[in-house]
Amino acid sequence: MDHSVEGAAASPEVPQELLEEMIWFFRAEDAAPWNYSILVLAALVVVISMVLLRRSILANRNRKKQPQDKETPQVLHLDDSKMKELSSLGNLRETLISEKPCVPPEETELNEKAAPEVFLPDPQETES
Repeated sequence: MDHSVEGAAASPEVPQELLEEMIWFFRAEDAAPWNYSILVLAALVVVISMVLLRRSILANRNRKKQPQDKETPQVLHLDDSKMKELSSLGNLRETLISEKPCVPPEETELNEKAAPEVFLPDPQETES
C-alpha cells in the first residue's frame, strides 16, 4: 500500500490548525541551548560536591588532631551521674551491712520460752 500517493490524492487539503499543531508536535529544533544548560548544571553540582567533600575531610582531620584527653561536658556529666549512682549504692550497702536487725529483747525471750526443747540423741550411741 503506497500511502504517499493515495493519501495526498484522497485529501489534498489539510486544515491549517492541524498543520500547525503537527509542526509544533513534531518539531526538530536545535537542542544546543538545552544541552549546554544541562552541562552547566552538572558541572555546578560536581563543584559543590567537591567543596563539601573537602570541607568534610578537613573537619574530620582537625577533629582527629585535637587532643583526646579533653572530654566534652556531656561525657563529664555522664561520669558524674555514674559516680553519684555508685556512691549512693555504696552508702546503701554500708548502711544495710553495718546495721543489725533491731529486734526487741522481749520478743526473743518469748520465742525461746514458747519453743519446746528437743534433745537429739548422739550419733555414736545409736550406731552401737
